[in-house]
Amino acid sequence: MSLSAHQPFTGYLHHWSLQRPPFLSSPDFFFSGQPQREALASLQYFTASNWKLAFLTAASRAGVSHLLDHMVSMRGFGSAPVDVILTRSTGQGSTSPLQQLGSVLGYGQRYEITQQMIDVAIQQSDKQGIHTLWCLENCSASTISIATDFAQRHRNFSVVATTLPEHRPLLQLHAGMCGMQIELESLSLQDTFSYVTAGLQQAGTTRAIFSEAAVTRLHDLSRGLIGEIAVLAESALTTAACSGLSKVTPWIIEQVSTNQTLHRLQQDNESEPLQSYRAA
Repeated sequence: MSLSAHQPFTGYLHHWSLQRPPFLSSPDFFFSGQPQREALASLQYFTASNWKLAFLTAASRAGVSHLLDHMVSMRGFGSAPVDVILTRSTGQGSTSPLQQLGSVLGYGQRYEITQQMIDVAIQQSDKQGIHTLWCLENCSASTISIATDFAQRHRNFSVVATTLPEHRPLLQLHAGMCGMQIELESLSLQDTFSYVTAGLQQAGTTRAIFSEAAVTRLHDLSRGLIGEIAVLAESALTTAACSGLSKVTPWIIEQVSTNQTLHRLQQDNESEPLQSYRAA
């Protein structure tokens, strides 16, 4: 789910003297905590090595999407020319990863892009000394075999497949080749404090809006997942502003966490009849 879907009303910005939302809807704000730095270092090593496949494993809401967006904006690693291509699988009805890959490689929105067309584009990049790195977010078992086929055929082409921990064994089974293991871990408590401070600073304030106890509770309830921290922190700012508070307290954090849990349970209950209907 996109973090922007959780964007609250913006009246709270005036209350806290903020120029923009600190944690949501800020694509230019990338927080580089210890897990992000370690993952990026591993990805840089992978790209420069002879590995052809890497599995980037992370829990839901651990910040994989933002990490991959940052990789694309970096346009590679160091001085080596790398064409980082990011494709996403968002479920039924979405454009296939192969179609997305072909579109980025220069074929536009053609009705059907074949593997042969992709081969030609990769070869052209290879002749220019450019390494193509295909990052597949939420990679499926059916897509990983196609991706590794390209990796085996082309010397200057490699694949990064992101997956949840529980899905990695199936992905490895369908890959048909060994892959480097990279994990994006949760934030430490120290990183959570740094993230909250950095988010507020990029939004235009150096005030300690969150009490230390509130940040600690935020870390505990989010389990250090940066996407969850962002949602809870932004909601806490709104709730505290509506109550006229001068600081975000642990009680506010607990309140918004409970509301978030109830909201997700309601969404799950509403989706169950639809899933049963599809299965019938």
